[in-house]
Amino acid sequence: MMKVWLLLVLLLNVYQAFASIEFNPEAQANTYKLHAQFMHEASMPFSYTVTTIDNIQDLLNSRPKWQYHDSGALNLGEVEQQVWLKVVLRNDSLIELPLLLSVNNNLLDNITAYIMQPNHAILTLDLGDSRPLMQRPIKHEAQLIPLELLGKRQTTLYLKVKHHGALNIPLSLWHPVEYLKYKSKFNLIYGILAGFLLAMIATNFTMYSFTRRKYFLHGTLLLSSVWLLLVHLYGFGYRYLYADWQWMQQYGQSILVLLSTLAIIPILRSRILPISTAPNVDSWLKYLLAGGLVITLLCTFLPITMALKVAYAFAITSVVYFFVITIKSPLQKLSQRIPALTVYLSLMISLCYQFGFELGLLSGALLERPVTYVCSLFVCIYISYALAKQYIFERESHIKQQEQKLAKTRAEDALLKEKLMIHEQAQQDLESSIDERTFELQVTLRELEEKNRELERLNMEDPLTKVKNRRYFDKRLMMEVRRSRREQTTLSVIMLDIDHFKRVNDVYGHLAGDQTICAFANTIQQHLKRPHDEVFRYGGEEFVILLPNTDATGAQELAEKIRQATATCTVNIADQSIQFTASAGLYSAIAQDTQNPTLFTDFADKALYEAKQQGRNQVCIYQHKQET
Repeated sequence: MMKVWLLLVLLLNVYQAFASIEFNPEAQANTYKLHAQFMHEASMPFSYTVTTIDNIQDLLNSRPKWQYHDSGALNLGEVEQQVWLKVVLRNDSLIELPLLLSVNNNLLDNITAYIMQPNHAILTLDLGDSRPLMQRPIKHEAQLIPLELLGKRQTTLYLKVKHHGALNIPLSLWHPVEYLKYKSKFNLIYGILAGFLLAMIATNFTMYSFTRRKYFLHGTLLLSSVWLLLVHLYGFGYRYLYADWQWMQQYGQSILVLLSTLAIIPILRSRILPISTAPNVDSWLKYLLAGGLVITLLCTFLPITMALKVAYAFAITSVVYFFVITIKSPLQKLSQRIPALTVYLSLMISLCYQFGFELGLLSGALLERPVTYVCSLFVCIYISYALAKQYIFERESHIKQQEQKLAKTRAEDALLKEKLMIHEQAQQDLESSIDERTFELQVTLRELEEKNRELERLNMEDPLTKVKNRRYFDKRLMMEVRRSRREQTTLSVIMLDIDHFKRVNDVYGHLAGDQTICAFANTIQQHLKRPHDEVFRYGGEEFVILLPNTDATGAQELAEKIRQATATCTVNIADQSIQFTASAGLYSAIAQDTQNPTLFTDFADKALYEAKQQGRNQVCIYQHKQET
């Protein structure tokens, strides 16, 4: 009897133990199990609920009814309430697994992740493009949530999502290494295509800079707006351009959609793309452009959802109008209109594809389907091709006009030759006379040209010393100052003056003074070895030497050699010998102000004055402290 009672007690305990275990087949089904070799899950299953609850603790206490979503993106349309997602992950391996949960929609406004920790704590992470980039757990253009799953443990993750428009939530799970491989390949392809677009933008802007054709500037604006729109949609603008400018992240899509569509209108008005020749088409295009700019401005004051709908509706309507005026173009062959129609079709597909996500008609990872990028790339390539073709056509037309004028001139010349042949006999004397006159005129012109050369030489040469004069020095100084500033090289200027020259004139006469000046000039020229070093007569007995790419030490050595050679120089006048000395002032510097080149001569002259004050027959270097 005792054994029976013990058996009953044992069965009762086992029953109570099983009764205490809540069997929830739905929870078991919602759990995503991972193994040690896990790499990637493109479409994560999860549960979701729509509620007014805004706090995680209130949500856990309310025990809401979760709806299971097995795969694909969650598309709920426009939802005013809070949308909560529940992701249950179980690590069946013995090792810890690092994971990245990716919300594959860069444009979601607010995402708050609550990660249940083993110690019953809750780790909270904030994401979304309405927050600064620095607030994200991972500073990346994608919405990434880092996770750490311990071995043989289960982790529950709750996501609270709030968005201004249609709610499109695709989830994927990655191993960090696998995600890095995927993102590296994606960024490589994207970078090549984005770089190709930037190259087209630079090409169009360069063509505008050289040719001043306005349609190249319009093409630059169109390609730039398309490039910025793609950068915005793919999240790179948020990461690199305006990480702390949430207003631009929120309204950038509507603004760039409108601008990229409106930028086509100036190209249409240039008649580069085929359009109808009706007289009111150009006026309608101007009104459309003005209205689009006004709508772009108004969109910045509208709610985000309404601004996006207005922007896409206006852009699609504009493209439809482009279709109509292209179909009504006067081109006879349909094949001439097909490329432009294909461009508008690509633009329409891209706009409708993006608009479908905003309306909730489409769902999934927007960026994993390169519809927008391919269509935009085709539009940019064809527009660049059309602009280049238009420029080539204009050049060929210009060349043909020149050829026609040349052919007309040749025909007139041939007719004139025929007339001349008819009257050749009568005109021989006249032609002979003309030839004689022409020859005389050529001889006169040649003589005049030689005289002009001589005058030009005399204009820049000092007649006494045969060195360059002050006028040529001023031009040369300006050139060397600019070169010094551009190449950051030292420019040296030496001012030289014969000591007590007035005494030479007074004692020996002005003729002796002139010979002394010539001897001094020859002495200076003998010491100039480099082609670019040159001496100029600055005035009277004063000379200036220009030494490009020469520092103060080299210039001082040269000035000292000239001074020493001058001291040993003797000028013989009849039975008299004249010896003289010279003083020099030196200034060396890298030019800073190209508008005031006379600073070099002013400072060198000050140094020369200092040499005179210190007793003459010496070389002084200008120092800034001399001005104090």
